[in-house]
Amino acid sequence: MTDEDKYTYSGTFTGSQFGGPGSHFTQNVTTSGPSADPNLVQLQALLTDLMARVAAHSTEIDHPERAGRDAEEILTEAARPAAERDTGRLADAFRRLRDRLRPIADFADSLSKLADLLTKFLPS
Repeated sequence: MTDEDKYTYSGTFTGSQFGGPGSHFTQNVTTSGPSADPNLVQLQALLTDLMARVAAHSTEIDHPERAGRDAEEILTEAARPAAERDTGRLADAFRRLRDRLRPIADFADSLSKLADLLTKFLPS
């Protein structure tokens, strides 16, 4: 990422923070500048898809609103410049999200894809 790159984050939570029927999550990440990171764009798409499914399964998840906070924390940390990124916080947020969603088989593929992509944001 260069000094010319700019990231804008916004999130909208409606319903009871993923707590019940009709809950909704929208997260928008826009990038500008000469080198928008394709990994970040892919991460945002994966998290958006994952959170749509969290909303659909909200009755099966303990505290689905916490899954939304974990997803937002993952995206926020990943979007920081590598030198400023708190990789421990990023890894912890993923672990919490994974642990919340692991009991539901519908999330296995998404969690695997997310884990693979996050390796690009964490040091070797």
